[in-house]
Amino acid sequence: MEALVFHGARQLAVEDVPAPQPGPGEVLIRVHACGICGSDLSGYVGHSPRRNAHIPLIMGHEFSGHVVEVGKQVRRTAHDSLAPGDRVVVQPLIACGVCPACRAGQTNICPNMAVLGIERAGGFADLVCAPADRVFKLPVQVSDLDATMTETLAVQAHVFRTMTPPLLRTVVVLGAGPQGLLAAQLARLAGASTVIVTDLVARRLEMARGLGATHTLHSGEEDVVEQVKALTGGWGAEFVVDTAGAPVTRQQGVAALAPGGTLVLIGLGKGETTLNFLPIVNRELHIRGSYAYTDDDFQRAVELIASGQVRVRDMIHLAPLSEGARFFERLVTQPEDLVKVVLQPG
Repeated sequence: MEALVFHGARQLAVEDVPAPQPGPGEVLIRVHACGICGSDLSGYVGHSPRRNAHIPLIMGHEFSGHVVEVGKQVRRTAHDSLAPGDRVVVQPLIACGVCPACRAGQTNICPNMAVLGIERAGGFADLVCAPADRVFKLPVQVSDLDATMTETLAVQAHVFRTMTPPLLRTVVVLGAGPQGLLAAQLARLAGASTVIVTDLVARRLEMARGLGATHTLHSGEEDVVEQVKALTGGWGAEFVVDTAGAPVTRQQGVAALAPGGTLVLIGLGKGETTLNFLPIVNRELHIRGSYAYTDDDFQRAVELIASGQVRVRDMIHLAPLSEGARFFERLVTQPEDLVKVVLQPG
């Protein structure tokens, strides 16, 4: 079969590799398409020790497809079986199920977690094997292409399901990449009347306005904190989501908060960040990290796409898997107006 194989920093090649065979409890899936995640880009440039430890590696954890074969010992409930031909999307996080985090229902922070596309072969290939309990059937309302955004949306579903105060007024989203554009939409669904999105790329800000942002700020031309304060009568935002993960956005996030406000950090940017902790203490600010999602968040993401409450298609740029190496390099060096690149085998 054809696969895009990672061999080390900036080394990707389309190769003919043996097709996988499903083991006990697994299903074999023919991949329809697989999205390039920001963490894949980090791996591509050599900044992911977990990926480096498994070279040569087929990356890719944001994929949809259809079931080709069901392995032995696949146990599903009577009303939720899997069969060849089923259209599916895969939740790529494989938690251990026995550690204290898993037993507390926090499978997203399992320290023993394996991930398809990192510890195991992922979706940048014609075929991939996945544990049956990681496979979610797609409702008819969700296209195979839109389904590739489920994993990305699940990250924000986790943020807004577990960390937002009720009846939001003002939300600031730092960064208008895929996570930021999804966060803006969920902010409106959560009731926010003011949604402010920042970015350095004008085209992304235009998309943010089309997807529900009430205000956009070009962070290369405007003082983000000053503008947020101006738009909120000097008070600041109740809730800030930093999707960029850069030192400057972390600092902006703290400074833009209203007293008692919450900053959620999901961006995985490298490097230390210097923060003034005095206002964190005397204004009772909350700074929280948010990592990945649970199965419930993933299912909720499927439902949000199916209902049309969250729009994903406009973010997607579809490209053939054969051009994967070129698009990885472009996303790292000159992404321009690309938001989410999805690679399609065949």
